[in-house]
Amino acid sequence: MAYKELSGNIFNTSAMAVVNTVNCIGAMGKGIALDFKLRYPEMFKEYQHICSQHLLRPGQILPYRKTSPIILNFAIKDDWKDPSRIEWVEETLIKFVTNYRQMGITSIAFPWMGAMNGGIPVDVIKRLMRQYLSNLPDDIDVEIYDFDPKAPCHLFRTLQNLISKKYSSSQLEEVSLIKSRYWEKIFSAMSSGTVSSMNDICHFIVDGKRIIGKTNIERLFKFLTKYESNLIVIPESLF
Repeated sequence: MAYKELSGNIFNTSAMAVVNTVNCIGAMGKGIALDFKLRYPEMFKEYQHICSQHLLRPGQILPYRKTSPIILNFAIKDDWKDPSRIEWVEETLIKFVTNYRQMGITSIAFPWMGAMNGGIPVDVIKRLMRQYLSNLPDDIDVEIYDFDPKAPCHLFRTLQNLISKKYSSSQLEEVSLIKSRYWEKIFSAMSSGTVSSMNDICHFIVDGKRIIGKTNIERLFKFLTKYESNLIVIPESLF
């Protein structure tokens, strides 16, 4: 087994499974869960449907296998407004170490669960996760990520590549549903020298306001995912 504690962006992992921390009422509005929602909207819809039927409980693991990597949703909160509980984190860890072979998981990436928006002291969660994950058998590799908001991911590199092709804002509006004026703001942010990640773009502020809101952020992630997968062709300019 390889056990690593890393600083960076968990979405850069090459592990076959990635852990998302969730509540049980169907909301992914903050933290790492919001990132998962933006990157994997179909996963979010399925999770939301299960929550609407009251089928997810704290301490359970909800797998989603229709993506690569596989997403394991660890329910460590009940309501999103409440803090995570250490006993629920421990319950999910016990379930994972007991069942990872049955799930066919040979490599996995974790965040420090509950240490950010969950409200659990980071030293407490590190001690617990090391207890369960640092000495597993040699049939699984484990990474635990300390989130670095400045670390670029593949979608940010896709955005950089897109910008380098010098498409006009009107060309991009045609295929992305993002208005030309917002693409101009994205272009400006990308040329500012202060942007190095999707997190930076989502939180870039001009004159006291974010340059793009929730709807356009969702559209940007969806567009970049399709563009990266060659599912979108950007038409040439007409003369």
